[in-house]
Amino acid sequence: MAGVPVVRTRIIIFILSDLVSAAAGIILASRMTSGQPMTSLGYELIVISACVLEGVSLKGGIGKISYVVAGVLILGTVESAMNLLNISPFAQYVVRGLILLAAVIFDRYKQKAKRTV
Repeated sequence: MAGVPVVRTRIIIFILSDLVSAAAGIILASRMTSGQPMTSLGYELIVISACVLEGVSLKGGIGKISYVVAGVLILGTVESAMNLLNISPFAQYVVRGLILLAAVIFDRYKQKAKRTV
C-alpha cells in the first residue's frame, strides 16, 4: 500500500483513540465530581447524529473532521436552544432522533444520486 506501514499506522491510531477517550473520561469525571459508570448514557446518539449530520457516511470512508466539528456545533446550538426553551429531556431525545433520521435519509439520497450520475 504505497509504502505505508499498515500495522504500525493502525496501532498508532488505536493508541491515539484510547488516549483521547481516556482524556474525555477524565474531563467528564472531573466535571461530574464523581466516576459513575452510567453518566454518559445517551451520548452515543448525540455523537452519531453530529457525525452523520454534516456528511460523514454511515457506510464509512467518506467525510472530513471539519464537517464533524460543524455538526457538533450545530447540535450543541440546538441542544442549548432546547434547554433555554425548557423543553423536557424526553422531547429532546425525540428531536435528536428526528435530526439523526433526517441526516440518514439525506445521506442515503445523496449516495443514490451519486450512483446514478
